[in-house]
Amino acid sequence: MTPVMQNRDEPQPGDRVPAPGNLRLVQSFVNSRWDLERELEDEFEDKDGLAKWLVDRDLIAAGTTVSDADHRRALDARDGLQALLFANNGVELDTEAVERMERAFRGPGPLVHLRVDSTPSFTPWRPDLDGALGLIGTLAAIAQLDGSWLRLKACPGEDCGWAFYDHSRNQASTWCSMSVCGSRAKARDYRRRQRSSRAKRSRGD
Repeated sequence: MTPVMQNRDEPQPGDRVPAPGNLRLVQSFVNSRWDLERELEDEFEDKDGLAKWLVDRDLIAAGTTVSDADHRRALDARDGLQALLFANNGVELDTEAVERMERAFRGPGPLVHLRVDSTPSFTPWRPDLDGALGLIGTLAAIAQLDGSWLRLKACPGEDCGWAFYDHSRNQASTWCSMSVCGSRAKARDYRRRQRSSRAKRSRGD
């Protein structure tokens, strides 16, 4: 089985360019839960949703059973990865989420395919959740080693958390989209300043 992430056309807020190469699978895993339009959707809401996501990406075979324990591990892995991506964007690290992620990733790693004339490739060691999580964790680790990881960030917008890849030269992007979360943040700041100004006038400051 070979993950097909590079061939998937998954929409990005603000028409952002997705993460490069295999890191796109990690990005998609985190973005299985989102709230860009204030209507929370979660592809992993239940075991069937998780199984569909894995099948769609050739990580497990159709008909593979996903247990309650598998479902919980996948959620823990996703929450921990998102916590790391929030930290990449200056948010305090949720160490408890990372610890749960590390427990979820305990298991055999992926198969490494070495080539003479191309870069190595990785596939799940077997078509089940262990193989899928092993692959996702390995790809995240490789990104940390090659330096691309710090560009993958979770948007700090209220109720957002969308994982986006910061392609800017100075890695200064904060929001998944200025037209969505950036605008919301500016509106909140404006309302806060207005309330503060009115409070000062009422006190006679």
